[in-house]
Amino acid sequence: MAHTMKHIDHDSLYTDLEYRFNHVSEFIGFTAEDQELIRKSGSVVAGLVPIIVDAVYDKLFQYDITWAHFAQDQDGLKVEDAQHNLQQVTMGSEVITFRKTMLTKYLKKLVTAEWNLSYLKYLDWVGHIHTTTPLKKSTINVEYIHCNALLGYVSSVVVGALQKATEWDDDTRDKIVNAYNKFFWVQNDLFSRYYVKERVLSDKEKAAVAREQEEQENAMRRQLRGESMLNALVGVAAGLAIGAVCSKYLG
Repeated sequence: MAHTMKHIDHDSLYTDLEYRFNHVSEFIGFTAEDQELIRKSGSVVAGLVPIIVDAVYDKLFQYDITWAHFAQDQDGLKVEDAQHNLQQVTMGSEVITFRKTMLTKYLKKLVTAEWNLSYLKYLDWVGHIHTTTPLKKSTINVEYIHCNALLGYVSSVVVGALQKATEWDDDTRDKIVNAYNKFFWVQNDLFSRYYVKERVLSDKEKAAVAREQEEQENAMRRQLRGESMLNALVGVAAGLAIGAVCSKYLG
């Protein structure tokens, strides 16, 4: 039987996000079944999220070169003047609470989101927002060595926690662990595409990519603002409800 070799368009790997994701996923073997297994793990992972988030920031706190990034203004948060001094940034600082919230949202979204283009753009934004590329507006600039190391650590913490879970049989647990392992390689590619310059884009391609990334960043900011407003409204509603109960029973 003749061997059939699949053609991969070289330029599309660098200009078409969905095309790139599909190729990398197919090569790794990250399938729709893996995506479903990740969703299936949601009930267990949700309870592990606070532990995972704390472990990640404990690790970042061990090194001045990684902790220094939190003494800078963040996308969505301006750091107080005093905290531009590395020694003033503590686990209780507003910027760390903010970053922990963002990581919490990322992990929760991972186990609840539908795998569509919108979610893929979100994963791409996560990679893009950390980079030094001139095509973005945010002030966060984290060198790839730290992003790569952090993703490796997050993967090890998540996988380590899942391996101890007793909610599944051995075969299901192994499949879920493997699905997460493959996912983090896919996410790592969406970081590296902004750091590793393997191809020089034409001016036309740069303009098209810049427009897409600007739309992507604006969409993410609108979403984050919407989530913040929703949380505030929930807090107000809860306060009114508690006040009503207190008035009824204590008045």
